[in-house]
Amino acid sequence: MAQHPNSLLDEIFDTALSGPRIFTQKSVLFHDYVPSRLLFREDQTRSLAYLFSPLLRGERSSNVFIYGKPGTGKTVVTKLVISKLQQRADRAGAPVSVCYVNCRVEGSEYRVAASLARTLGQDIPFTGLSVKEVFNRFTTALFSAGVTLLVVLDEIDCLVSRYGDDLLYMLTRLNKPEAASSIVIVGISNDVRFKEYLEPRVLSTLSEEEVVFTPYNSIELEAILSARVSHAFQEGVVAPEAVQLCASISGSQHGDARRALDLLRVAGELVERSGGPVVTVQHIHLAEQTMEKDRVTEVVHSLPLHSKLVLAAVLNCLEETKARVRSSVIYGRYVSLSRDLGTRALSSRRVLGLLRELSLLGLVDKRIENYGRRGGRVTMVELDAPLGLVRRALSDDALVAELFS
Repeated sequence: MAQHPNSLLDEIFDTALSGPRIFTQKSVLFHDYVPSRLLFREDQTRSLAYLFSPLLRGERSSNVFIYGKPGTGKTVVTKLVISKLQQRADRAGAPVSVCYVNCRVEGSEYRVAASLARTLGQDIPFTGLSVKEVFNRFTTALFSAGVTLLVVLDEIDCLVSRYGDDLLYMLTRLNKPEAASSIVIVGISNDVRFKEYLEPRVLSTLSEEEVVFTPYNSIELEAILSARVSHAFQEGVVAPEAVQLCASISGSQHGDARRALDLLRVAGELVERSGGPVVTVQHIHLAEQTMEKDRVTEVVHSLPLHSKLVLAAVLNCLEETKARVRSSVIYGRYVSLSRDLGTRALSSRRVLGLLRELSLLGLVDKRIENYGRRGGRVTMVELDAPLGLVRRALSDDALVAELFS
């Protein structure tokens, strides 16, 4: 006999309130937690601190581009350094302001420009103005404020791949020798080839320094996880082998500390939900399966229509060839699918940008292969997630599902 919904809910909530608790401070396992000490990132922290320190003396600083794969500490190190910089600037009376913008979260040029303007006290509506008008208001506020504005554009590659580099170009043109205000640009990118997609006019005005974050190895990840475990869990509830397995899985695949922390957190939640006493190796394996399914499904569901069509084109081609496919072939299939749905296809350049985004999301693996002078450089693509899982997630969209029927 099926359990009544109210009884089922009461049982779950009662367990949550009175059942065994293995976490003491779960928040230290989430991505936005900034630890007081960043293991194995002392060199990068020092580099950024040296680059920004002239601002405390009222001097200009170089623009900076920060590169590294997801989960290598780029954002957390940058946030730590700029937070400390702002504190010291306030204490010293230095005219420095900091604006952090996640370009993937903001999602458009308008919202990025609005975030910059709001940092300087401008009241910008959610919609209704042109990007140029928002940027003009930001510029007016900047030169009236008489400050050096440190602008951190996290996941800047997402903004450029979608909208081009016009906004970045306008920012680079703001600094003038006679002005009391200035701007320093810090770009954070998961794509080490990001600068290849910028126009020469932008590159010529950036004058940037570079800081690279290499992936963590298994030994470093184990040390990071062990430090977090001591704060996040009750003593003795996480088996040492479970920590080692988390580090080994993430170290061998991506060197991604965020993935390792997610594995440990989800495994802990599974144990707490079942009322078990210890996080074991088996729980890590179960958490890995759960996360992969949830991640792919969630990411695919959140994609806009044309990104789904590009992914469907990749899937369609791979089901035929069973091997890596040229981006030009994928574009031809994408155009065909767009026609089938009665929607206007994007340009090949825009589709390359969407492939780049899908690669950053971990859905496809895109790489450049060099075939010499005659063959040239060719972009080859394959899936970086289980084919069946991607197909099922795409089929949840009624429009895209028609393409598979």
